[in-house]
This record gives sequence, structure tokens and C-alpha cells, in this order.
Amino acid sequence: MPLQLPSTETEIDAFLAAFESKTLPKERWTHAAHVLVGACYVHEHGEAAATVRMRERVSAYNVAVGGENTASSGYHETITVFWIKLLALLHERYEGLGRGAFLRLALAEYGDRRDTLREFYDFDVVGSEEARRLWIAPTARQLD
Repeated sequence: MPLQLPSTETEIDAFLAAFESKTLPKERWTHAAHVLVGACYVHEHGEAAATVRMRERVSAYNVAVGGENTASSGYHETITVFWIKLLALLHERYEGLGRGAFLRLALAEYGDRRDTLREFYDFDVVGSEEARRLWIAPTARQLD
């Protein structure tokens, strides 16, 4: 059974607070949770600031739950930037939506589409040490 994501403004705020304070249980940090947090940051701060926030907070969260950010595990720059860019494009298309409506849209579009990267990259982006360290733009299809 999939874990329930927050749906009310109060639940969303509590989820973000738990993630940012590094108290969110590791099992709740799913792909859909990444999308939810990224969508919140894009909605509230815009693409550039959302990218910085995700970079810093995912890296810190990984360490807090016992992980490491190394050349082969933990934080992944290309995946993070890719998803923030994708969410920013969605936000641009649906400008004016409130946070809750935008999060529901983002989760409906991408919450269960973890493999979306394969549509945009013609190499194993997940396994690439270079892509883990540095942003690599899509190679198979442009973001638009």
C-alpha cells in the first residue's frame, strides 16, 4: 500500500517542516515525496531558488537518515535539476494555481513517473557519476 502524501495546507506544511528539519521518516521520502517538495519549492520560490533549496536540503536529509552523498550514491545533481526544471515548466503552463492545486497537478502528472528520465536521456543518467556531480542537459529530448 503506498504511503499517504499530505493533501491539506496544514499537512503540506507539516510534511515540509519534517523534511527540512530532517525528521521525516526515511520510508516517507519516496519519488512522489520528492515531486511534492520540488513542486512546493517551485511554486513558492521559482526555479532558481527551488534548485538551490532542493540541492541543499536533499543532501542534508540524505546524511541525516544515514546515507552518504558520494560519487555513487546519495544526492544526484542532474536528477534534481531535471525534476525542478520539469516542475517549473508545469508551473509556467498553469500559472495562477494555488499551492494545493499545483501540488495535486504535479503529483498527478509525475508522482508515479519515476522513469521519466528515460524519455529525455539516451544514457544511464542515474548511474552516471558525472551526472551525479554536474547538471547534464537532456540528450534525447529537450525539456519544453
